[in-house]
Amino acid sequence: MLTKFIREAYATFLQMSKDSYMSGGKMLSLDRWRTLGSDLMDLLRLKTYPVAVKLLKRDERFPNGIRRPLEKLNIKITLCQAFGMTRRYGWTMGVSKEECVCNFARFLFGWYSLEDKEYLAEFLMNAGFFRDKKAASNGAKFTLENCTLKPGEYAGIITSPLNRTKIEPDIILVYGNPSQAFILVHGYLYNIGGAVEIRYTGRHASCGHGVIQTFLEKKFNIVLPDEGDKIFAATEDDEIIIAFPAEMLSNIIKGIKGIYEKKVIRYPTPFYLRFQPEFPEAFKKLGAKLKKI
Repeated sequence: MLTKFIREAYATFLQMSKDSYMSGGKMLSLDRWRTLGSDLMDLLRLKTYPVAVKLLKRDERFPNGIRRPLEKLNIKITLCQAFGMTRRYGWTMGVSKEECVCNFARFLFGWYSLEDKEYLAEFLMNAGFFRDKKAASNGAKFTLENCTLKPGEYAGIITSPLNRTKIEPDIILVYGNPSQAFILVHGYLYNIGGAVEIRYTGRHASCGHGVIQTFLEKKFNIVLPDEGDKIFAATEDDEIIIAFPAEMLSNIIKGIKGIYEKKVIRYPTPFYLRFQPEFPEAFKKLGAKLKKI
């Protein structure tokens, strides 16, 4: 009897947990993620949706109800394009190795292997990133150690607008201007102090640094968009990518609200207008000719 009760209770728990996950010992439902996403948009007055990113493990399947580029658009895309479609269109995108057209991303995400790892340095030099093989080898070493997933460990990537997310995110990508990034840094540091440390190469920005490096290091990250982000994903010149593990989101929002309460830092930044302006001499002479009515 007791065993039957335990089984039924466990089944009920699984049903209740279908759209939930554990974070810091607390259960967060998809509705809670969506609320946090809406809060973030309101606090930062974001122009585009924050992007919830999930790395799909090799034994997992893409869920129903998401857009696949080959199926829905009849094209292969880059991962930065998927980020762009999610944040600008509000689409939930699922991209597998067969649907990704970027060879560099295919390698970084472990979807295709490179038999001769030394060729990565040659590729980076041929692409014009470095002046010689030594510099290129140093660049390749950083990429291999910090921005590359294990071959075959993940089957694909899913991106969804955070405020209406259909997935449990691993990483959050926020696209904003420098002032919005400044607020996010303050929100992150509000409870822990210290400083944000950035290690950035100028290559594989949103995918390698934004997703993989942030996922592996589990650290708050600031990423400058690269040419791929701008050419293929319509990232604008005044935009910065702020990336962080999803479990940090709640505390970052609490931190932003904490600093806003002091009314010293806000976004949009308030202008100081309570002063008497000075005018050029010609305007002063005009005043001398005016008479009150």
